[in-house]
Amino acid sequence: MTIGLGKMQKIRLAYDISPLGLYFSWPDSKTGIYRVAEEILYELLEEDTLDITLMGLCGEALAYTNVGCQKYFINRKEGEKTNINFGKAEFATSYKSRLNIKWLYSILYGRYFSKRFQKKSKKSLESLLVRAPLKAIELTKLERFDTYRIFDPTQYDLLHSTYFKVPPRELTQDIPRLITIYDLIPLTAKEFVDPNLNSYFFETINSIDHHKDWVTCISEYTRQEFCDYTGFPKERTFVSYLGADSAFGIIDDKYQIDSVRQSYGIKSSNYFLCLASHLDPRKNIFHLIKTFVRLIRENPRLDVSLVLIGTLRFQRRDVEAAFQEFADYMEQIVFTGYVPDADLNTIYNGATAFVFPSLYEGFGLPILEAMQAGVPVISSNSTSLPEVAGDAAILVDPKDETALCQSMLDVFRDDDLRQQLSQKGLVQARKFSWKKCAGQTVEIYREILDRNL
Repeated sequence: MTIGLGKMQKIRLAYDISPLGLYFSWPDSKTGIYRVAEEILYELLEEDTLDITLMGLCGEALAYTNVGCQKYFINRKEGEKTNINFGKAEFATSYKSRLNIKWLYSILYGRYFSKRFQKKSKKSLESLLVRAPLKAIELTKLERFDTYRIFDPTQYDLLHSTYFKVPPRELTQDIPRLITIYDLIPLTAKEFVDPNLNSYFFETINSIDHHKDWVTCISEYTRQEFCDYTGFPKERTFVSYLGADSAFGIIDDKYQIDSVRQSYGIKSSNYFLCLASHLDPRKNIFHLIKTFVRLIRENPRLDVSLVLIGTLRFQRRDVEAAFQEFADYMEQIVFTGYVPDADLNTIYNGATAFVFPSLYEGFGLPILEAMQAGVPVISSNSTSLPEVAGDAAILVDPKDETALCQSMLDVFRDDDLRQQLSQKGLVQARKFSWKKCAGQTVEIYREILDRNL
């Protein structure tokens, strides 16, 4: 049992960064859960009340995850973001090899996670020399047989899993454990998720001890849904709201906006913008495209485009269907692919309005980013989005094509409405920040430890 901590005594935190280790070498995966885990980490590193040890304890493929996490840690520590205090943190390897072949995993996975390797052709000699043994490891299930978790609970006051299921209690013993729950999409909206993720998320839920573990959610909506679905005691849950990165803000340089816009093939200076990371079906992209085409058909003189930002690395049937059904209008619909934050902020700034008709969100971070950039927001009125948008956005039923079409037309034509929404959005966005989120998280740590006496 944890001894009570004084207000000034540092918390020895084991912070699991498995999501960061798994995806840091793929720039177009640095959205959603990845962004949350990293932004909170950046702010926690500024907290003088924490001694932070980073680890890949909660991921499934232990060697793969740990090598990725260590690569992430070294990459950040060496100064990709020089203003982040990674020198304060340590990294602890969380696995051992029965066959003493950690060196092999380190070489193979280390190469695989390198940015230089990701850019190489799969047919190159180096790629074949790395991918062939990795495939052999996968087929033989060697890593699963060979590796096992290690963790010394006496070295920490608390374990925080930023996404993956918590380890067996035999390993962590009586140390308090906190897990972040972002949404319940894999359980309550299964049609939007790969069946493998549904199965894993069910395991994650089952790994949480209703009597000893703690849960933090990114919205009150997610918290309530989690408790309703699982029967988890609400008094063991918390809410820590997310925030938009300070990189998002107002840009007054019209030349910069036009230059970046054109570099992504956005020809019109009037455009509705939607950010949909992986263009997931739950983002309601087909509905948005259909509504936009209706808007153009009913108002043929309207000079406006629809810009959709999200990686094109994954095939999406609804997007392909839109290409086929609305082929005649595709010149006014732009798919940019993945856009890094610096350019994304500029594209936000050039938008007539940000339109986000998502069917399900655990929080809805993009609407905060848009608001922080001073962009009028039209959002879905479902799930957590009203909680985040407040009265600073036009909220519509995500299945109501007529309402969305009219809202887009109103915002496009009404300068005063755009100005009002922009000002309200700036005020609303200031209610949220990563610094506040991290502060709430530290308070959660302290409350858990106080209540764990």
